[in-house]
Amino acid sequence: MFQHWLDNLSPYPGAEAALIGMIALLLAAYLWSASEVRRGQERRIHQVRDTLYISTELLGQLTLWEQRKYEASEHEHHELLKAMLACKSASCLSPQLQDQIRDCVKDHDTARLALMHKALERECTALSEELSRNTHSVHWGRSLWTIIRPAAEPAALAATALLLGSFFNKLQREGIHLDSWEGLLPWMQSVSLMLTIVYGYLLWASPRRGTSGTIIKWLSLLIALCSLLHLIGLEAAPYALALQLILFASGFGLTGSRSRSERPYAGHTNSEDISNVHEVASTIDPVVEENIYPTIPRRAISGSDK
Repeated sequence: MFQHWLDNLSPYPGAEAALIGMIALLLAAYLWSASEVRRGQERRIHQVRDTLYISTELLGQLTLWEQRKYEASEHEHHELLKAMLACKSASCLSPQLQDQIRDCVKDHDTARLALMHKALERECTALSEELSRNTHSVHWGRSLWTIIRPAAEPAALAATALLLGSFFNKLQREGIHLDSWEGLLPWMQSVSLMLTIVYGYLLWASPRRGTSGTIIKWLSLLIALCSLLHLIGLEAAPYALALQLILFASGFGLTGSRSRSERPYAGHTNSEDISNVHEVASTIDPVVEENIYPTIPRRAISGSDK
């Protein structure tokens, strides 16, 4: 395929310079992608550290409350409320845990506090393990993935260029028209292959975690695998494109809302009563309210974060 493509370029003047320019563009895309991946990893490490710094305060408060059978003074009640409100800025905590914390701010129910304590301890443990993996341990597979991951952008760019070049070359050679079913088949094939490139790139480069991220990865994999139908021939293009569009449409229903199993407890809703939050917050003394969010110590920003 590549030899045929190079033979088609050889008669054109400046084809070698264009090829060298394309290689230089792909190399630049790889270097840019590698730097962005490294910056993204550093931002993630900083977010995990800040989240642990904020959430461990609440974890310590809940541990003391559990040891005292959830009996505390008014001052300790305010300290717990401060710690829960501070967790709003903990970006790495899951939405389910954030919902639990908001509900506990409205109503300090013992059962809800116990559930939130277990969920917070579980997520803090997972974040600590992630931070340890990213800062200390280096595995062979991870080092290999560090090299392969930045190649997603140049690979998608090269695949798109090859697809468009092959398609327009076919248009010039065969004179494809849209007035017949046979003329529509190459267009369907090109659209299907373009969807394969897009979702193959998402599958390769997606850093999403959690249930929704897993669903997106599986849908992207299935959409990319539908392109294998093109091996049958040009006649399979409508079926491959139809299957990809069905999977694309089903993604809105599968990732649009959370299931009941993802809710923190039975009967929980996603709606918030803002007035109740203000009523609870108004019980805090003015001096305590001024210091409701802990100050996160600033670290020196490296040149890669700019």
